Formats: sequence, C-alpha cells, structure tokens
Amino acid sequence: MMRRTLLGIAVALVLMLGSHASTVSAASATSLFNQLGGMDAVTKLGNNLLSSLMKDPRLSSLLGKLDPAAASPKVANQLCSTLGGGCPAAFTPEQVSAAASKLSPDQKKAVSENFSSVLGSISSNPLVQQAVTKALGSNLSGIVGALL
Repeated sequence: MMRRTLLGIAVALVLMLGSHASTVSAASATSLFNQLGGMDAVTKLGNNLLSSLMKDPRLSSLLGKLDPAAASPKVANQLCSTLGGGCPAAFTPEQVSAAASKLSPDQKKAVSENFSSVLGSISSNPLVQQAVTKALGSNLSGIVGALL
C-alpha cells in the first residue's frame, strides 16, 4: 500500500512539474513583440517615440528636418523586426550600427530617456519593459541615426 501511495505522489509531482515546464516554455516562446501588444502597440511606441524625440530640445538640431510621416513606419517596422514580430527591418544591422555614430553621447542619452518614458506609457509590465529595452539596447540610437 505504501508503495502505491509513493508511486501516486511521484506521478503527481511529475505531472505537475511537466505542466509547469510547458507553461514556462510557452511564455518564453512568446515574442517580445506579442508581449508588448503586437503591431498596434509597436506602431504607437514608434509614433510616440518620434514625437517625443522631436520635442526634446537636446535633439531638435538633429531632427529638425525629419519628416515624421515618412519616418514613423520605418521606426515601427524596425522595432517590430527587432522584437520578433516578423516585419521586414527598415535598416540592416550594419546601417543601424554605423548610424549610431551620428549622435553625440548627450543625444544618445536623450534618445534612451525618451524611449524609457514612452515605453512606460505603452506597457506597465516592468519585466516586458526591461526585456524590450535590453533587446533594443544601443540600437535605439542607431535607429534614430539611420533616419537622418
């Protein structure tokens, strides 16, 4: 009788652990793009970021001639691609990397601060915010630089 009870407990534990593992697996398989809210959220993030950047006095000289209507879809597609949404990237990794040098350290800081603020208005989940920020990393400045 004791063996059956122990066997029953062992089977129950295996089933519980297997169930938990598949839940964790499914959650980690979800792209940051989906965790953020899909294309609507990414488009809003891109539009709000550009709007915020263009209002920032630290960036006004850099972005003064930028056409937001033309730039917004590029930013949205670049974010979508980087976050795993399957969109075609507007810029190659090489273009993004090279374009980052167009911004001064102060301008890069301004981009990062504006992005953090805008991201907070799109997602209230700190884990998603942290993951998105990490995924984009230093590419943010390169994306902005590539628009110039």
